[in-house]
Amino acid sequence: MKTFSLVSYTFSHFAVDFSCFWILFGSFSPSVSSSEKIALGFIIYNFIAFGLQMLIGAYCDDHRKFPAASLGCILVFAAVFISVLSPWTALFVTALGNAFFHVGGGIDSLVNSGGKLYRGGVFVSAGAAGVVLGTLVGGKTGFSDFNPVNLIDPAALVLTGAVLCFIAQKKCKMEGDIEIKGAASEKTAVALVITLALVSVVIRSFGGTAIPMEWKTGPQIGLYAGYAAFLGKFIGGFAADIFGARRTGILSLLFSVPFLVFGNENAAVSLIGIVLFNMTMPITLGIIAEKMPKNPGIAFGLTTAALLLGVVPSFFVALGGKIALLIPAIIISAVCIFISAENKKPLEV
Repeated sequence: MKTFSLVSYTFSHFAVDFSCFWILFGSFSPSVSSSEKIALGFIIYNFIAFGLQMLIGAYCDDHRKFPAASLGCILVFAAVFISVLSPWTALFVTALGNAFFHVGGGIDSLVNSGGKLYRGGVFVSAGAAGVVLGTLVGGKTGFSDFNPVNLIDPAALVLTGAVLCFIAQKKCKMEGDIEIKGAASEKTAVALVITLALVSVVIRSFGGTAIPMEWKTGPQIGLYAGYAAFLGKFIGGFAADIFGARRTGILSLLFSVPFLVFGNENAAVSLIGIVLFNMTMPITLGIIAEKMPKNPGIAFGLTTAALLLGVVPSFFVALGGKIALLIPAIIISAVCIFISAENKKPLEV
């Protein structure tokens, strides 16, 4: 049942993020009168969707039977239809649904990990794919020329996700502690380990806004960066389970530097760097979770709060192409993982 659970939450994560960004780009953005209001809406969305997860996670840690993921899917499902009448209301509802869903799916990815890091990476990576395709489809089927048929895809996806999450939670319980062992350093104080891992998450979020990408010459080719982020998060946990968390995290970050720096005008080179840069996602999640075995909801919520903190500067200042910021940030992130992580034993093959 753990495989069914992983597939269910991973599909649902794609469905939720697809629908959220379908609303943001297909309904909200075309209906708002100015770029300033669009920017404000996106800021509000991010603060609700990512800022509330730690609070919801704290509640779910004490109430493991609470159907957070299913509720999140239902809220996003409702937001799809609300967006026809009130895009601003839909933005608030879909952001709240996103927050609830992530907590439920995040708890499952940690409690039912079987001690491995790959499950967290697989679950989270699906969201990147959903963001990319939701942005693309939403932009093409915007409400400037509304057709009710446009509602079918996001509504059907997220409703299916609600059903799958409900079944998965019933069949694969979210009880018990986190079993991940060997990712976090045993020689470093718990508070310092968690702090350093969160700093690495902040830097990954911040660094993502500073990567030079002059090769992004059109809206569709620009989405390739999202696909690369998806791949990096997806394979990062598998690599860490095989080669060790510390080794994988440090090498992926350091090897990403030349690709990111010299890939400014070359998409293929840059995308390799983005893949490597994002491989630390399941590693930092595993490090934090290992030190908070009884609180998977809070652990997952801490990482999303760190993501929010890292992206906040980009709301107010254009950071794209800032090599002077990117290189030291990646080095600091590598140092954080060196201190906070350890190497897990290779998988038996």
